[in-house]
Amino acid sequence: MRLQTPDVLSSNIKAKMSNKQRNYKLFAAIYHDGKEATKGHYMADVYHPGLQRWIRYDDAAIKMVDEKTLLRHSPPRVPYLLFYKTKEF
Repeated sequence: MRLQTPDVLSSNIKAKMSNKQRNYKLFAAIYHDGKEATKGHYMADVYHPGLQRWIRYDDAAIKMVDEKTLLRHSPPRVPYLLFYKTKEF
């Protein structure tokens, strides 16, 4: 199994780019609602590029949410994992 594939690791050229030359965009967030990781409830918000909208996956309930709703959270529901993609100029 080869671990250092070009699609996983940055090339030397990409590694030399400054932060000003990189643009990151959030495309998914996983939330945990509860006091302990082993207890509680998980849900996900994922950006759908075809629809150009955010979609919330909450068990069997799937609905579109606006960005303001996505960015607004309060304990005990907090972002657990954030997923970004990079777009280079």
